[in-house]
Amino acid sequence: MLGALFLAGCGVDQEKEVAQYRSVLDAHVPPAPATQPGEPLTLDRALREANQASEELGIRGEDYLQGLILKNRATAAFLPTVAFRPTYTVEDRYTNTPGRTNTLTTTGGDTATIRGSSASVTTVGTGYRSLGSNALQSFQAPVVGQINLFHGFGDAANLRVADATIEQRKQLLLDAQSTVLINVAQVYYQVLRSEQTRDVLRNSIMLQQARVDDESQKLKNGLSTNLALAQVQAQLDSTRAALAQVDGDVINGRTTLGFLIGRPVESTTLISDTIVPNVRPAKEEFERLAQEGRRDLLAARAQVVAARAAVDVAVAQYYPSVNLNVEGFLYREYYSDASKWNAVLSANVPIFSAGVIRADVRNAWSRLRQAALVESETRRSAIRDVQTAYQNVLTAERRITELQGELTAANDALKQAQAALANNLGIVLDVLTAQDQQLNSQLQLTSAEFDRSVFYLDLVRSTGRIPLNLPKQPPPAIH
Repeated sequence: MLGALFLAGCGVDQEKEVAQYRSVLDAHVPPAPATQPGEPLTLDRALREANQASEELGIRGEDYLQGLILKNRATAAFLPTVAFRPTYTVEDRYTNTPGRTNTLTTTGGDTATIRGSSASVTTVGTGYRSLGSNALQSFQAPVVGQINLFHGFGDAANLRVADATIEQRKQLLLDAQSTVLINVAQVYYQVLRSEQTRDVLRNSIMLQQARVDDESQKLKNGLSTNLALAQVQAQLDSTRAALAQVDGDVINGRTTLGFLIGRPVESTTLISDTIVPNVRPAKEEFERLAQEGRRDLLAARAQVVAARAAVDVAVAQYYPSVNLNVEGFLYREYYSDASKWNAVLSANVPIFSAGVIRADVRNAWSRLRQAALVESETRRSAIRDVQTAYQNVLTAERRITELQGELTAANDALKQAQAALANNLGIVLDVLTAQDQQLNSQLQLTSAEFDRSVFYLDLVRSTGRIPLNLPKQPPPAIH
């Protein structure tokens, strides 16, 4: 029976343990469906996969789980404990004088009378039996129960500490989740930006190569100089070097993105399908949402609650404590004559602790003040983050408006260059130049739109919400 109880206590359902914090994470970011071959990777899916693959979230989840376990320990202080404590005692050897009665006092305070060499033993008290010619032995098998009747309200305060700690770690887990997801979004859009830049640079290299060929032909006809040819050649080489750097950025970005979501994405098509709503709440509304739902702020508030309860735990040391211990014996030497059970009611009243309790109380109050300062700083940081993110969105939108005008002008210039070439009033180089300007304008516009999306996701995150289920749009394309 004892073996079965021991094995049952040691067994832990690992999947059930992990499921306790996975339920918190998956409640806000459900897992994505199974990936199909050739399926493109949207930002929404990347966020969901990162939520499942992140070891950082697993580590924070274990912190949350340990908080739940600490509450179990705090709850156990209100319950009795039962233990089986068998003891086998052998007293040290003694000198046995033949024909003489010897009295031996055991370490437990009992007495044993030994007469002659036969070592016949009678005992008073707990009871011992002879072991050999000059030693005593005793065996007891008690079941011991203990319960804490009163502990100066410290156990109740410990339970409040555990509850507040659980809430704090839960909010920190969700804050870490938001951080991981916003990092995924930043890397995702950085890869898209790098790929757009790569396409523009490749087109620019074609244009600059055409310029080099044209300048070489002019030099042969005496219409240019070696300096002009060297300048356009240097520009071509510089663009090729920039392309090499961007190619590396694309590879590194996709490697990082694959690390974040837990699978390789070297050849996976990325689709930007998130848009920023044109109609948004005012900045003050975002600030209010941050005050109510910002995860790190909620964690800081829970820490204040835990620190306040910890003060009560420290003060409780000044109060008396009362314990009840009960022993029931399954077996004792001379069991028929020995007591079958005993109970001890004990109390402890602190009189002098050499300043230890006072130091604990002062330290608890210091931690409470510290937690209040952290909560105040976190609250002000939340407001600052909302204001900064909101302004970044507005700035990106102003850039988008200006770049849209620039792109319109570049499109008109390209149409005019193409019309001039069709009417033999221009050359192919003019068309390539106009096309290069149009692509650069569109790249800047697309980059600004990417920035606005990231800034808006950061704004959403600064309020404590998860940046999922945002409106979708077709992916932007370069024409």
